[in-house]
Amino acid sequence: MPDANEQAERAKTSGLAIASLTLSCLSVLIGPFGFIPGIICGRIAQEDIRKNPNLSGDGIARAGLIVGYVFLALTVLWFIAVIGFVFGPMLLH
Repeated sequence: MPDANEQAERAKTSGLAIASLTLSCLSVLIGPFGFIPGIICGRIAQEDIRKNPNLSGDGIARAGLIVGYVFLALTVLWFIAVIGFVFGPMLLH
């Protein structure tokens, strides 16, 4: 039967996974300063979790990546829309 120390170590959640989700969610307020490091932290967290069986949080890292990529896609679409509104009328003349 595992003792309390083994259980505590096995249940340790990756700090990078938590940072990934937190930063990606903060993209609502801080834009690319949230989702870019959120995506990076999520990728590193997934790698660390795969290598270290004592770490958990793969689902948290995956959620951070999904939220980060959604904000990345929304940002790209926003830039395309802005460019279309600014330069679109010039192209029609």
